[in-house]
Amino acid sequence: MSEPELNITNLVRSGHKYELNASNETAEDAEARRVNEAAEAKFARQIRGAVVVFALLMVGVLFVGCLVMFATGTPDDKKWTAGIVGSIASGLAGYLVGQGKKP
Repeated sequence: MSEPELNITNLVRSGHKYELNASNETAEDAEARRVNEAAEAKFARQIRGAVVVFALLMVGVLFVGCLVMFATGTPDDKKWTAGIVGSIASGLAGYLVGQGKKP
């Protein structure tokens, strides 16, 4: 015995609400997957934050060291420290200008 055909137009006009689930994932599996994805995303954000903080600390130490060397060093020291300080400053300015652009 064959199943009767379903007419989607009649189903829509009948006013009933239907839900189509094309996944074989159970509700428990879906919840576990969402919890796992949330935990992975949180961990990735923590790692990314730690890398940013580390990079900022390293650049800050380098910047302060170069400023001290520029203030107290020999003329030859001042040449290369000025280049490093200028590079850090221009990189920061470029980063801040780029933050205003929306892709």
